[in-house]
Amino acid sequence: MNEPRCVSNSSGPHLQAWIAEMAAYVKSLDAKHLVTVGIEGFYGTGIAERLGYNPGDWAASFCSDFIQNSAVENIDFASVHAYPDSWLPKASMEEKLRYLSSWVDSHLNDSEHILKKPVLFSERGSFRQAVVLLFGS
Repeated sequence: MNEPRCVSNSSGPHLQAWIAEMAAYVKSLDAKHLVTVGIEGFYGTGIAERLGYNPGDWAASFCSDFIQNSAVENIDFASVHAYPDSWLPKASMEEKLRYLSSWVDSHLNDSEHILKKPVLFSERGSFRQAVVLLFGS
């Protein structure tokens, strides 16, 4: 499922259990197939100091958590999406670039030091300066 979310905080454990169940199921069908969650990369309430990397308080309300969801045993690599134009519609281009730089750095660090898994930025918004920042000119 792309960008799995829940509508209430009480359903967060159900989402986590579903991710674990589906990842194990896919691996049972094809153990060589790489599996990821396909999440935006929002941080949940489990690690309070990470909440500041979210684009707003609303992002923690979807019951997904980049670290917890990506740490599932049968998840082979983490994935992150980035849509600063949608997430920060009133921000200036400079603010969006600062935000995106911090967003990328936090996920790279968490992937390397906490998850110990590669991370793929698999979706992104499309404004020119962010593309240059992320991928070079």
